[in-house]
Amino acid sequence: MPDLSIVIVNYNTRDKLRDCLHSLIQHRGKFDLDIIVVDNDSTDGSVAMIHETFADEVRLIEPNYNTWFSGGNNRGVRAATSDIVLLLNADTLIQSDTLQVMYDYLIAQDAVAAVTCRQRHPDGEWLQTCSMQPQYLDLLLGYTGLGIVFRSLRDKRRLRMWYDGWQRDSNQSVEVAPGSCIMTHRDLLLSFGIFDETLKLYFTDDDLCRSILNSGQEIHFLADTILLHYEKSSIQGMTSRARQIYFDDMLVFCRKHYGLWRTLLLTVLHVPTRIAMTIKQKISPFRGFISSHTK
Repeated sequence: MPDLSIVIVNYNTRDKLRDCLHSLIQHRGKFDLDIIVVDNDSTDGSVAMIHETFADEVRLIEPNYNTWFSGGNNRGVRAATSDIVLLLNADTLIQSDTLQVMYDYLIAQDAVAAVTCRQRHPDGEWLQTCSMQPQYLDLLLGYTGLGIVFRSLRDKRRLRMWYDGWQRDSNQSVEVAPGSCIMTHRDLLLSFGIFDETLKLYFTDDDLCRSILNSGQEIHFLADTILLHYEKSSIQGMTSRARQIYFDDMLVFCRKHYGLWRTLLLTVLHVPTRIAMTIKQKISPFRGFISSHTK
């Protein structure tokens, strides 16, 4: 049995995926890796690249349609052959000690069910990953006009949710780890169905981590190793569709965790914000659109 299964969901990120796979093979160390790529019907030659360059190193799963982030990861985890699974974005690069540090920590800590690590953009910017679970009030203040009326409360809660004062330079227990890099136990994921596929792209990590916490175990952020992350490579060129999915996923998440009536209220109140963001997006980069929810 391999030491570690790594699941990567790919959608039209051929070049980033190639670099990611090279980094895994280069920095695998002593690990016997089970690398699984789930390709969501890419049209950029990703599949051909895997066949040509990584045929002996990578298991390729082709659903032949877009299963989105949640569905792709579910297929990968179910196909994994190791007890420990790393969910990894295709637009990341591991470093020489990333796998070892995360694996050793997870195995050594009985109370910890999942770990993530520090992330840095290739331009040197440290990424503000990990947050607390968003509460219903946070959704109202963050995505409706109530956030303008009660701006002070919104900003105070936002700072708290993002662990204000923590510079991501020390280990810490967190409530939400980024879906771009989570190492955990396969059996635990299977016990609650892995990702909820009614959530396509967003709020998937919030939902998954809530299930992990509900199991009575902890999620830890590790500052001792880093991951390079280009961020949002798979949604370049589909900003309008991604924006629509973002709000749809938010409402699905709300309905699941906060009930029908609260979701109906949020549905009505968020419409002006949705329209305003659509207009804003025509004149500004997509990265800013969801910066408040990047983990």
